[in-house]
Amino acid sequence: MANTINNIKEAPGVIAKMAAQMLADKTQFCQSIDKAEVSDFDGKNGYRAGDSVTISKPARFVPSTGADVTSAVQDVVEEKTTLPLDTRSVVPVQLNSEEVFTDLGLASWTKRVLDPAISSISQDVESRFLQKAIDATYNSVGTAGSTNFDTDTILAAGQKINENACPDLDNRFVLLNPSATRKAVDARKGLFNSSTEISDQYKKGYMGTADGFDFLTNNLLSTHTNGTDVTGVAVNDGSVSEGASSIAVDGLDNTTGTITKGTVFTIAGVFAVHPVTKAALEHLQQFTAVSDVTANGSGEATVAISPALYAGSNGLKNVSALPANDAALAFVGAASTGYAQNLAYHKSAFRMVSVPLMLPQDAHLAAQETVDGMTVRVWLASDILTDTMTARIDFLGGLASVRPEWAARITA
Repeated sequence: MANTINNIKEAPGVIAKMAAQMLADKTQFCQSIDKAEVSDFDGKNGYRAGDSVTISKPARFVPSTGADVTSAVQDVVEEKTTLPLDTRSVVPVQLNSEEVFTDLGLASWTKRVLDPAISSISQDVESRFLQKAIDATYNSVGTAGSTNFDTDTILAAGQKINENACPDLDNRFVLLNPSATRKAVDARKGLFNSSTEISDQYKKGYMGTADGFDFLTNNLLSTHTNGTDVTGVAVNDGSVSEGASSIAVDGLDNTTGTITKGTVFTIAGVFAVHPVTKAALEHLQQFTAVSDVTANGSGEATVAISPALYAGSNGLKNVSALPANDAALAFVGAASTGYAQNLAYHKSAFRMVSVPLMLPQDAHLAAQETVDGMTVRVWLASDILTDTMTARIDFLGGLASVRPEWAARITA
């Protein structure tokens, strides 16, 4: 039986509940990744944009083979990751007293106003989260500028994730933009698939499950544009330290040479290692630039990178050796060129949070609700002169790359 909204004080809670449910239903990427535990942010009476919460990453250990483990005792190094609450999305909308005093009026307003308002918030949040996830992902497969999304390309993404010891063969997703989805479906039309998958490809034009991933189409995936320099760049430091999260480089164009945030590159002689055995793999470790940099007058710059460099014999080791002086950087793609970024990932590669905001003093006209990890605050304020009310709809959250090694870009 439908409720009748006969008290203005009930409206914020009703709207907030509907808004949170709508947001949960409309956020595809958010629903496919991990969410922070409530214990990570509980106990505070609301957050503001700019705050942060701290989440933990599981420790990694190096197994010992001997009976005497005296020399093999290891410290518990449980890495911490800061999850900044920097993704705020707000839509203020107007309604009159009739629309919130009756169930019929509110139902009509919900369809005409609330649903498109939440759609706007969901697309804003998803696009910003996807940009963060892509920029943080340093594994890259495919050929920049290619339009090929065949089985081998997708399997290459799975290989990257497997080589980084992702323990779960389930909960893996591939997000493709509409163009890539069309090409992926076309590339598999003659391959053996279950009758259900073939039916979906033929009738609905999407992939379903294939190549070890659940395929999803997303039109919010971003394009990455490289900086002005992708050749002749080399390490300009003969003593890169253990755990370094930046490297000095030279060979950039004086004063105008740039490396853009999210650019992927390798460093000569720096191979990836298996995260458990620590044995060197056959390919160079890939890195991503954490922020934009511009050369100084001598063509030099310091580039913040991810992952940080660990070559020592401990649980954090991720490269075969630290970079040597003059080791060449090799970039994915051409200078000043944009490439579509599709994304393959395990759900635990990224973790998001949606937190409660602070409620105003006149809390009888404000409420917030959480549905499937998505929290929405609704705050009503009236104007006595015009007999209208403004409903403010707020989302505040953030995303952290907890295990970016369990993700891979599919560059096109």
